Amino acid sequence: MTPDAENLLEVDRLVVGAVPVVNRQSTAGWTLTVRVSDDGQSWKQVGAVSQSTPPQRNFNETVRLGSPVAARFYRVEFDSAAVNAWRAGDIDFFLRDRRVEAGGPHDFTSAWMPASNGEEWVYVDLGGVFDFDLVRLSWIRRPDSAKVQVSNDAKSWMDLAEAAGDEVKTKGRGRYVRVLTGASKQAPILGEIEVMGRGGFVAQPKPMAAADADGRLRLAGGAWKVERDSRVSAGGGELSKPGFNDTDWVAATVPGTTLTSYYNAGALPDPNFGGNQMMISDSFFYADFWYRTEFTAPAAAANARKWLKFDGINWKAEVWLNGGKLGRIEGGFMRGSFDVTRLLKPRGRNALAVRIEKNATPGTVREKTYQHPDKNGGALGADNPTFHASIGWDWIPTIRGRNTGIWNDVWLTATGSVTVEDPFVQTKLPLPDTSSANVEIEVTLRNHEPRPAEGTLRGRFGDAVFQQKIALEASSAKTVKIETIKLRDSKLWWPVGYGEPNLYPVDIRFEAGGTVSDSRSFLAGIRQFAYSEDGGALRMWINGRRFIPRGGNWGFSESMLRYRGREYDTAVRYHRDMNFTMIRNWVGQIGEDELYEACDRHGVVLWQDFWLANPVDGPNPDDHALFLSNARDTILRIRNHASVGLYCGRNEGYPPKPLDDGIRRLLAELHPGLHYISSSADDVVSGHGPYRAMPVKHYFEQRATPKFHSEMGMPNPVTFESLRQMMPEDAFWPQGAVWGLHDFCLNGAQGGASFIERLDKSYGGAKSAEEWLTLAQFINYEGYRAMFEAQSKNRMGLLIWMSHPAWPSFVWQTYDYYFEPTAAYFAAKKASEPLHIQWNPLNDTVEVVNYSAGQKTGLRAKAEILNMDGSRQWEKSAILDSAEDTVGAPVTLEWPAAVTPVHFIRLTLSEGQRVLSENFYWRGVTDGDFIALRQLPVVELDARVKASKAGGKWVLAVELQNSSKTPALMVRLKPVRSRAGDRILPALFSENYFALMPGESKSVRIEMNETDCRGESPRLEIGGFNARASHSK
Repeated sequence: MTPDAENLLEVDRLVVGAVPVVNRQSTAGWTLTVRVSDDGQSWKQVGAVSQSTPPQRNFNETVRLGSPVAARFYRVEFDSAAVNAWRAGDIDFFLRDRRVEAGGPHDFTSAWMPASNGEEWVYVDLGGVFDFDLVRLSWIRRPDSAKVQVSNDAKSWMDLAEAAGDEVKTKGRGRYVRVLTGASKQAPILGEIEVMGRGGFVAQPKPMAAADADGRLRLAGGAWKVERDSRVSAGGGELSKPGFNDTDWVAATVPGTTLTSYYNAGALPDPNFGGNQMMISDSFFYADFWYRTEFTAPAAAANARKWLKFDGINWKAEVWLNGGKLGRIEGGFMRGSFDVTRLLKPRGRNALAVRIEKNATPGTVREKTYQHPDKNGGALGADNPTFHASIGWDWIPTIRGRNTGIWNDVWLTATGSVTVEDPFVQTKLPLPDTSSANVEIEVTLRNHEPRPAEGTLRGRFGDAVFQQKIALEASSAKTVKIETIKLRDSKLWWPVGYGEPNLYPVDIRFEAGGTVSDSRSFLAGIRQFAYSEDGGALRMWINGRRFIPRGGNWGFSESMLRYRGREYDTAVRYHRDMNFTMIRNWVGQIGEDELYEACDRHGVVLWQDFWLANPVDGPNPDDHALFLSNARDTILRIRNHASVGLYCGRNEGYPPKPLDDGIRRLLAELHPGLHYISSSADDVVSGHGPYRAMPVKHYFEQRATPKFHSEMGMPNPVTFESLRQMMPEDAFWPQGAVWGLHDFCLNGAQGGASFIERLDKSYGGAKSAEEWLTLAQFINYEGYRAMFEAQSKNRMGLLIWMSHPAWPSFVWQTYDYYFEPTAAYFAAKKASEPLHIQWNPLNDTVEVVNYSAGQKTGLRAKAEILNMDGSRQWEKSAILDSAEDTVGAPVTLEWPAAVTPVHFIRLTLSEGQRVLSENFYWRGVTDGDFIALRQLPVVELDARVKASKAGGKWVLAVELQNSSKTPALMVRLKPVRSRAGDRILPALFSENYFALMPGESKSVRIEMNETDCRGESPRLEIGGFNARASHSK
């Protein structure tokens, strides 16, 4: 690597991370050598370290240089006869125990310089068509000649004036203003373009909401402004006084990141569209930023104590109110609470200023190409807890500014002198009896006055009430345990497929002198997890029943942290619809309460990581005390959620021992009864993919894992409609750089090249993006179904990598960024059914898998083999019983000699006249060859659609029939707005991407929110691989 030539990198220690591919037959040791150079040609050794045994998979070693070395070039050499290949990870530099940042530049500079001395151009987008009369040009190096031009479409340009000076007075009207430079002796450099005129986009913040009935005031919207610290000369005392002139600041989005504020204010293009991320300065947003707002505080009782609360900032913050410094918040997942009783002006004008401090080690921008995804993670891990994924991974771009800002709620509240803090509800069942439950509640009461306090702690759990007299010493805190509440006929909290996720309201309050001093209200579930690591494999139970995790990883909520309750509810509801029982909060990157509340509500168990990525993907945290203080606060915040079922220390590796020990101590103290594993992919669980599309049989042969498998995935290309929202039309086809930016890289873990090869060989390739994306749904369906169906052998559990997208991507998701479910969604939904019928391609048996359906008797499993014309060539049925947590194989398929080159397998599991599960496969006589499907003609389906609206929902009841003599494959239903014709999303489908054989009919239900129809009624469009609708009523 090469540091800045003018600022030599002085270091005395390197920490080198790598993943060696070790030949287990060899016992040879390894050597790590560091050399330096001033010219990149002559090299000098300055340090080395070696060991006589083979390296470990998670290789992380320190090379000490003896005395400090300053050089332009550093080279690290890996040498071991036991290693077939090395994958280099992070190389971190230190000088006298302080990290030396090798990336950058992080001091903001901004200028445009063309690639040549010839005719070149640069333009600005005004965001709309406006009149202007002056263009200011800040030349750093002037061109020999230049023109100012204008356009409405950025394609056809009209000359306005010569641009000889810094000010060009010219009248124009348009959306785009361009500076065209002619041939020059030296390439010109332009620092800034300013277009002066009337009108234009002006960001208008959302009005601040009124205070709640209990006096709580949410400080969102309103007068929030944001400005880069380097552009602010005043300090926090002055900034936090009412009336400070912030007219030139940017309207801020709170909660939101600094990047979000500038985007919402119209200062940036959409970072998620096309290649726009490359147009946004990383160095500008790598900075401290000031936020400020003014507000009128609600009235409160004369003796009330007022509090200012922060639910989340990133990375650190300094908080000021009305000229006084309140304190600091340290870490991306630490709440802040400040007593503002003396500083707040009830009913008066108040000013709040917050200085958001940037990450100490931001790392450098990751730049994906069509060929390669670049490196995962980076130096940002040293700052954990923070949004480590923001440095960029092979599934998310580098987020400019690393998502610093006030990302969660800010609010004011008032209490009496005693506050109710950190309540904790535990429930215990007298298993195997589940008809009763014991509820144990404890809470901390804190007296903020320098005199004793007395009162009554009152509360309820559901209909059960309790009260207890309390005496508190002056300026003290006491943890109070309520006498155990014994409930009869309790309604348990169950995950998806096991029962209903019942929740009970919990209210706890402290009363003194006839008034409520403080209170807490939340929802809790009655449930009891149990765990076993017998045989070296993790198993889980809930309420006495074996719990089999099936679900997906969430790497991030949304690239710029813009999810709110609506989006979390939609995403988790989708997971419930897919029969997913678990979501993993990968590396603890999601901190909003709305995720946990949605999982509670929809019955999805949460695997909660802490903030440690794979050791190769980022360094260990620099500040252990900061890490553990954030961990303590996070556990206290989430421990009452019924959905939280498992904690994990690190992704694909082990935490440093001080952190591992510290997390274990915290959980034993704060959340007893919940299980903790140190690594997400070692010991009692497994992981490490694969992450690319594999042949269906591979999953049954190689990935029917004997342990709970935490990561396995493949690309999941989107629909053509979503492609249109992702990138400009000129990037659609052929696939290229913009596809790579959106994670479809030929190499890397996602293996885009292998996906293309499979599509070419299995389906004959494509000549357009729309055709390619239509064919890709076959691979999406096959692969995602196979990953889950293969797990039926051992039923230890599987989390796919990933089930949720953080931005518009082509990989590792079941629905896309716009909430459109792809074929992968419905494949996963099918394969994760609590009671499921499937084909095992290894032995051609028909299997019935019972994950959580209880004891079933007298079931009928039916298998049919159909030719390409839909004619039945073979059929067999069997009667069977099925117990929970078992798999049976009642039928073995037999292949008739007369099957067509591609044929179909149709499976049905029924109980009496009721169909419990059905499945449909396409199979080639030559394994993996489905090209013959391209010969199928287009099928006109008969469709009847009944639309109804009630309770804020639109429902489409669809009746489809195939009256033709040709199978209809991958039938896709798409609800759109009746006039605008654009998609209505999100939407819940009982089924989609299905097949209809000749003469077959199907009923489908589609549900949408009325608000998502945006004032229009829905209509239905029907398409698919070879399907269209002849009419729709």
